[in-house]
Amino acid sequence: MNFYDKIHELVRTFKEMEEYKTYIDLKTKIKKDERTSKELKEFKKAQQEAQLSYINTGEMKEEIQKELENKYSILIQKEEVRKFFEAEIKLDVILADMQKIIAEGIKEMIDFE
Repeated sequence: MNFYDKIHELVRTFKEMEEYKTYIDLKTKIKKDERTSKELKEFKKAQQEAQLSYINTGEMKEEIQKELENKYSILIQKEEVRKFFEAEIKLDVILADMQKIIAEGIKEMIDFE
C-alpha cells in the first residue's frame, strides 16, 4: 500500500468512530431545523471572524467576545446544539492527538537541532 492509500484508510477509520458518527447525526438533525441551523451558521461565522481577527491583531475586542458568549449561551439552551458542541470538542481533541502523533513520528524533520 502506498502513502496515500494509508491516509485514505486513516480517514475511513476516523469516519467509523462513534464520536464522528454522533457528530454527523447531530449535525444532520440541526440542519433539519432551519432556524437553529441558521443561528449556528451565524455563530460559527462570527467565531471564525473573531479568531482571524485575533490571529491578525493579537487581541480580542471585548464587545466581540461578549457577543460570542451571548450567542453561545442562547444556542446551548437547545439540547441538540449543546450535544453538537460537545461532540465537536471530542473530535477536536482526537484530531489534535493525531497531529501530535504525526509530529512526534517525524520529529527529526520538524526539529532543526
